Amino acid sequence: MGRHSKPSPTFGYNNVPMNSSMAPSSPAPWAERARIPFVSTSFAHNLVYYALLWPVWWALGIEQLLLPFFALYELFRFLIRADWRVQLNSTAVIAILLAIWWLVPIFWVDRDFLDIYLKETATIWSQAIILILIYNCIKTRREWWLIVRALTILAVYMAIAGFIYLSGLWRGSFTSGIGFVLPQSLIDGSAFFSSIAIRTFGSQSDEVGLFVIRLRGLSLEFSSLSMVCLLLIPLIHWRMILSRGVARILFAGVALGLFACLLFTESRISYVAFVAAIPLYVVLRWGLLRGHNRPLIIALMLAAMGAAVLLGYIAHGLIFDTLEATFVDLRPSSWLVRFNIYVVTLQLLPDHLIAGWGVPVRIPGGGSIYAAGTHSSYLGTLFQHGIVGLGLYLGLWISIWQAVIRGLRRPAGRELGSFWIALAVAFLAFNIREIADAWWWDQSLTFVVWVMWGAALVANRCFAADDPGTWGGLSVR
Repeated sequence: MGRHSKPSPTFGYNNVPMNSSMAPSSPAPWAERARIPFVSTSFAHNLVYYALLWPVWWALGIEQLLLPFFALYELFRFLIRADWRVQLNSTAVIAILLAIWWLVPIFWVDRDFLDIYLKETATIWSQAIILILIYNCIKTRREWWLIVRALTILAVYMAIAGFIYLSGLWRGSFTSGIGFVLPQSLIDGSAFFSSIAIRTFGSQSDEVGLFVIRLRGLSLEFSSLSMVCLLLIPLIHWRMILSRGVARILFAGVALGLFACLLFTESRISYVAFVAAIPLYVVLRWGLLRGHNRPLIIALMLAAMGAAVLLGYIAHGLIFDTLEATFVDLRPSSWLVRFNIYVVTLQLLPDHLIAGWGVPVRIPGGGSIYAAGTHSSYLGTLFQHGIVGLGLYLGLWISIWQAVIRGLRRPAGRELGSFWIALAVAFLAFNIREIADAWWWDQSLTFVVWVMWGAALVANRCFAADDPGTWGGLSVR
């Protein structure tokens, strides 16, 4: 090294350069040199470690309880290292406002369901915290790819769990770590505590449906797994088309495994959502929305709508019988339960229209999971948190979709361009699916949703930071 060479920069938390006055004069502490997971590693790495340990959390029965504590730990760690300076974007602000509004019904929440209210409140605050952390901590393309890796790891685990159960390698059950310490009365009286105390990848169908068995994998319920698959299948497909050789084969296997999991959840609305998202994939993948193709696409859409109306007029009887056989006759109790839930929800809605009931309301004669204000994210949010809560929730989704649409419209390379297509397809399918189910109860699902949201919010910024010349000097917010 020459006598006038500059010393190499020292990097602090998340590879942020420190000026020379901050550089340590003595060797780094042993903990920093050893890079102890969750202690001296970055938030991006810790998301990967958290995902890697998911089967451990699941076997211990704590994966549904641990995520809020992880979010709080990472938040305080970040605030201390960042001198309590935080940057917020519009999405994080909306998430914080939703979390604050979530507290309003505490004054009239039925105390018999206070535990449900507290769990969901912890989840919504965790949602805001994770979005804040991703926006503040994920600054480079390398860090962005780490959070994508966390999603990929969870996708692999979900596919493996489905393969184990569907192949017959193991279809038993066992008592989780937390199951040994929970009171038996609590396990017997609560669907939630029962599900985390007794672990299984699936079960026999309660009534005759498409399949003899139904799969839940590492999720709490069949519906949660179906929503996880709708999100992760496009993401893994994106990783597959970017890969070559053995990696492409492995990603193809994971995608097929997730598709099998989706089928065996026997969620019919998920089937509809998956099929509905395919035309969007075709349109975006082939660039059919570009200027010169737009008139043709509009004409084809109008023609398709006309053909659908004509077909409905000619074969309305057959179509009605098919829909009835699929959604009513096949597992009729599922349809009847949902119908009853929606009717009671609408009847009780006016009592707390502005701020909501705060929790689901038990329907007389129904089980613990069959309550008014459930089985729909939109109607459930309106019921539990009123018009204001639903407005904030929709605003949150609108801000996410704005980020996706900006990504689709902005010139990008194959790596990022195909990512936006995968995200648009995944989010469309998810938005359709949540018409018939809420998603903030199961932490395996919330983890996937939040990290995908975060990846969408910071993708352009991370890629621009590493290669600003390809972005034409555009600032990325």
